[in-house]
Amino acid sequence: MWRQREDALILGGPLAVLPALMVVPVTISLFVDPAFRYARVAGVLLLSILFACEWLGLMRLAVVFRRNLDVLTFFAVGIVIVFWVVSVCSGVLLAIVLAQA
Repeated sequence: MWRQREDALILGGPLAVLPALMVVPVTISLFVDPAFRYARVAGVLLLSILFACEWLGLMRLAVVFRRNLDVLTFFAVGIVIVFWVVSVCSGVLLAIVLAQA
């Protein structure tokens, strides 16, 4: 069981945090100021893939929380906190950019 939780942490962390970091650049470059003809279509497809990856990463991290409190749980809590901070900062940044556009 420890190995499954460790694998879930190693796979779920990047799957949750990295797409959250990519939301703002993708949204700005493909929706606010499209660079090519079908940029908005590509943006919809790419954002749906990013949100699916975030969801999958958070579901993988949920596996880590199913057992007793140990070091893997602390690492998972840290990753979830980083995910929420990145998501909130991304939302604020998008709100500022869209308010100026």
